[in-house]
Amino acid sequence: MPIPWLHTTVRAVVLIGLIITWIGTLIPIFPAPTVMWVLILLYGIAAGFETRGWIFFAVITVLTIISMLTDNFFTIRGARLGGARWASVAIASAVGLIASLMLTPIGGILVSVGALFAAETAFTHNTQEAWEATRQWLLGWGWASVARMAIGLVALILWVAWAWL
Repeated sequence: MPIPWLHTTVRAVVLIGLIITWIGTLIPIFPAPTVMWVLILLYGIAAGFETRGWIFFAVITVLTIISMLTDNFFTIRGARLGGARWASVAIASAVGLIASLMLTPIGGILVSVGALFAAETAFTHNTQEAWEATRQWLLGWGWASVARMAIGLVALILWVAWAWL
């Protein structure tokens, strides 16, 4: 990008977009890691990828993939720590996926929580055990949000190092 003021403008717009998107990570249904990655890709296309840019972009891409997997990892781990059976986790995940396609993503989240509780109650015949598994699922989901925020911040810092330093 040979025009200095245009390059600065593009960097500023991308930076603002990244910050807003990073804050949007707190919204469960918002695909913040993907949006951040797209913004960084657009910057790379506009500014040009040199060797340094490709290296930063590759690391950011790996972080984005990891961030996308954190929901499943932390929620399933939480449910398992709470005593949930694999069958309950599979049922809750499948029902949540179908519900999010038929309803809204928030509907899918709520339905998956209810499905986990119902499946665990059916397996154990003990609502307290089912609630503990569900509570741990929700705690895992909270930790996934924390992890996505941290990974998003690292991606943002890496982009700043690439684009501004």
